[in-house]
Amino acid sequence: MFLRRLLFSAARRVAQDPEVQAKAADVYERGVKPRLSAARDELRELTGEVNPLDDPGGFARRLKERVREVNRQK
Repeated sequence: MFLRRLLFSAARRVAQDPEVQAKAADVYERGVKPRLSAARDELRELTGEVNPLDDPGGFARRLKERVREVNRQK
């Protein structure tokens, strides 16, 4: 119990640090946000190919194929 309280207290202090907040904002803007936008666009493209409401199984298969394609490229 003491260790958990200590860890949460340390996490709160770190989260309140302006330098940490600035770094987190930078990482989000330059790394996370562009990747989320790309994923959103790709998902929209997939829903244009296969309607998930009409054919959920087909959509899931196409999504699985696309995830495998992306993972193979890495």
